[in-house]
Amino acid sequence: MRAAVYHGGGRLSIEEMADPAAGPGEIVIRTRQCGICGTDLMEWYQDTKAPVVLGHEPVGDVVAAGEGAPFAVGDRVFVHHHVPCLECELCLTGRDTLCERFRATRIDPGGLAELIRVPAENVEIDVHRVPDDMDDEAATLIEPLACILRGQRLAGVGPGSRVVIVGAGSMGLMEAELARVLGAARVVVIEPNADRRPTAAALGAEVLASCDPDAVREALGGGLAHQVIVCTHSHAAMNDALHLAGPAGVVQYFAPTPPGELVPLDLGAVFWREVEMQSTYSAGPAEIRDALDLLAAGKVRCEGIVTHHVPFDQVDEAFRLARTGEALKVVIDF
Repeated sequence: MRAAVYHGGGRLSIEEMADPAAGPGEIVIRTRQCGICGTDLMEWYQDTKAPVVLGHEPVGDVVAAGEGAPFAVGDRVFVHHHVPCLECELCLTGRDTLCERFRATRIDPGGLAELIRVPAENVEIDVHRVPDDMDDEAATLIEPLACILRGQRLAGVGPGSRVVIVGAGSMGLMEAELARVLGAARVVVIEPNADRRPTAAALGAEVLASCDPDAVREALGGGLAHQVIVCTHSHAAMNDALHLAGPAGVVQYFAPTPPGELVPLDLGAVFWREVEMQSTYSAGPAEIRDALDLLAAGKVRCEGIVTHHVPFDQVDEAFRLARTGEALKVVIDF
């Protein structure tokens, strides 16, 4: 089989690898499509793992099933790359993405491979058949939507919420759409790039060009936000977001910065309003199941999120489109 191997410094090569075999409880899938995630593009994050096969948003067909595996050859499935132990203190208190086992598990060799071996614990906990009426593209959005769902639940987004999303990339757009689905009363998206604003507006969000607290207050109907979700690495935006949350509001940082990179924050702007700052990482089995159900039921509109499909043979071009921002969301077709 062939796989796209990342060697660090932004360099990728398609290489031949041995076909994987399914052990007891395991499955092997033939990849149909796999999305490119923003974390796949972060050299500071991926270079320490290189050489590595990236990709964790795959959908594919089962081509081999080991003894005891609950799937059959021909099943079309989504596979989650990480799974928790479900038994430790973190898992039992709802923080399963922080479980040590969660970070230790992974699919073999990664989503950007023609064939993927899925370990037995992943198969048992977080592999799902894709409904017949759900297309492959929508299935590649299960994992990113699940990450968003976990974050919004953590932030308390729900009926009546006033929500501000900073950044209208693919994740920011799905943040806005999910906030609507969860019952938010008003959703404002802030995006300085004029080319990206129409897609956010088409989802029903009020769209602003900058983090102006007065403009945000007006767009939200007279008050500041209950939840501000920051989907950008911009230091300025990370600080500006603190001024957009109302009393007892939440500012959630969804996009990471490199370890050791300091971000200047005006903490005096939030102290007297008891604004909570939080981060969110990945998604657990519950969010994966719920995200799949939302997409399958058509409750989350994903038109316009994926802007480019690129053949696997052109994986370098796929990463170029994603890195430069020319593409909003790239899916690789196998």
